[in-house]
Amino acid sequence: MKIYFAAPQNTPYQRNYVQSCVQQLQAAGHEVALAADRYIDHQPAFEVALEAEGEKLYSDQSKAGRLAKSVFAAEVFQANYAQLAGADALVALLDGSQVDDRVACEIGVFYGLMRENPTKFGIIGLATDARCLRRRDSTYGVNIFTVGTLEEVGHVVETIEDVIEALKG
Repeated sequence: MKIYFAAPQNTPYQRNYVQSCVQQLQAAGHEVALAADRYIDHQPAFEVALEAEGEKLYSDQSKAGRLAKSVFAAEVFQANYAQLAGADALVALLDGSQVDDRVACEIGVFYGLMRENPTKFGIIGLATDARCLRRRDSTYGVNIFTVGTLEEVGHVVETIEDVIEALKG
């Protein structure tokens, strides 16, 4: 099965954990896609507006504002959308004090793709963070709209082994 693994990859430990999950999914016979972001290890830097007394002063525009208007943002969206559209299932890592904004967006996009193509398998949320697990009896501490989306077309599990089992149908 083709799987899109939606997960934050902003820190080395996140990337290591995600790679471990990907390897286990691949060992179970799945084809796994991760976010296609060539800047994952290093985002484009702020623009230097001026150098004064050996110190760099940066433009007053925010990095996020510039990136949102840039070719970079369009490139990342188009690459990731193509991967999401080509996937049969979405596995979404829900860890953190709240679901990563990119992951939440990918859940929403995949949900929309499922409405257009009901042959897609579904969405499996993976919650391994102690903050999530302490609240497993309610919403795993995940935004209620996001949990509603997950429950509409899938469910939440607590280990990568549970993900592999759930993908068996």
